[in-house]
Amino acid sequence: MSHCAPCSPTRSSTNHIYFASTRSLCPTCKRAIDAKVVFRHGSVFLAKHCPDHGPSEVLLASSVDWYLDALSFVAPSTAPDGPLKPTRDGCPFDCGPCRLHQQQMAMPVVPITSACNLNCPVCYTVNRNIDPFFISKESFAQLLDRLGTTRRDLDIINFTGGEPTLHPELPELLRMARQAGFRRITLSTNGLNLRDEAYVRELAALDTRVVLSLDSFDDATDTALLGATTLKTKLQVLDLLEKHNVTTTILPAIAKGLNDRELPALLELVLQRKNICSLEAHPIAFTGQGGAGFDRATRITIPDLHRTFHEATHGRITEKDFVPSPLAHPLCYSIAYLLVLDGAPPTLDQGYVPFTRFLPRERVFELLSDSLYLQPRDKVEQALGDAIDEIWANPDLVPEAQRVLSTLKRLIQTLFPSSGPIALEQRQAIAERSTKAIYIHSHMDEETFDMSRILKCSIAVPEADGSSIPTCSYNILYRGRDPRFRRTG
Repeated sequence: MSHCAPCSPTRSSTNHIYFASTRSLCPTCKRAIDAKVVFRHGSVFLAKHCPDHGPSEVLLASSVDWYLDALSFVAPSTAPDGPLKPTRDGCPFDCGPCRLHQQQMAMPVVPITSACNLNCPVCYTVNRNIDPFFISKESFAQLLDRLGTTRRDLDIINFTGGEPTLHPELPELLRMARQAGFRRITLSTNGLNLRDEAYVRELAALDTRVVLSLDSFDDATDTALLGATTLKTKLQVLDLLEKHNVTTTILPAIAKGLNDRELPALLELVLQRKNICSLEAHPIAFTGQGGAGFDRATRITIPDLHRTFHEATHGRITEKDFVPSPLAHPLCYSIAYLLVLDGAPPTLDQGYVPFTRFLPRERVFELLSDSLYLQPRDKVEQALGDAIDEIWANPDLVPEAQRVLSTLKRLIQTLFPSSGPIALEQRQAIAERSTKAIYIHSHMDEETFDMSRILKCSIAVPEADGSSIPTCSYNILYRGRDPRFRRTG
């Protein structure tokens, strides 16, 4: 079987604690091989042996405690809708999804072009600028039609590339997705083409959410990661996005010793601007046209980022304020939601309280079961009402209890008015101006590849024929041989 098989931990002669078995890939030839999860000196490693290329080992997590805590969160899987591919070569070589796949797609990621205006040293995908691919409106319409018949809820779709703003028909594609029923449309971009205010105004009119790649406030670090100095332009773009109230996510790729020290400044940026709803940090993955050759000394893991947030906020945010996503493998996402308290704008040291300080972690985890992102549905109203009752009864258990109480009461009255229900999209817009989120999304590469995570993956690249491929499998095994993206020069 290709799923992870936890065992009773056993100590080997080399003082490793053997925890589990799984299947992985040889980092050289990418064949499927057996692998072991081992604990050593408080960290978690993946050890494997290829018959042709010998042994290899990679750090999975710098904390056994975090690893075990994440795995303790269990949610039922929802099998994929639509046709499944037969299993012939075994996971992950039958992606489409195959009959072994355990989770339906929660977010389709659509690469609409192979063209890109950067050549980032950390790029974990493969792009093609010579004779670039641009998805046609006809193909995109077919893709949307397939998604509508194979997904139970058209919640979110992500546009990516290459650089998606290079697609000459992007606004029309965004309109098509909206007309197909998608409530949340996200655009992953480096932002260099968003200096055009008219273009930003059009994105705002289409209620497009911008996921802006912003890795560093230092030009030298920016160049090391992206191969260019982009900060000045991105700060101008942020001002335009704020001016037109475009809901924005800041997405840095985090490399140890390069920009991990800048996480606090990036979080403060998110806290200070009302239109920025979240920080989505991606620990660097060593795959694709750039990342495959990047310095392995920069590998960083989820617990490292937790510690950085803890230290920067003096314990206002701790590792226990994060939970996994119920819609993915528990090692893929680590999520913290923050309530922004009414009053002065928040800073790293004040003005917000993590949800887990007034709700049990298990309740926050359950609230995320409908979507990758917290949705202000009826069960959120119930949870916040329960929190108010608990704080009222035990105010000493919650920091800044009175401010939390008044903020929660105001938020419930606005989201769920007594005059009658308002649309979910309207509630979402209100909620995202009263909360902030930190998402740590750990992508896999050839070295960290764990098939148990692929089987539970809910983020996939869909095709017009109805097939879909989990994004980590796609980036590692499929995209490089996809003629639309294979580099020809």
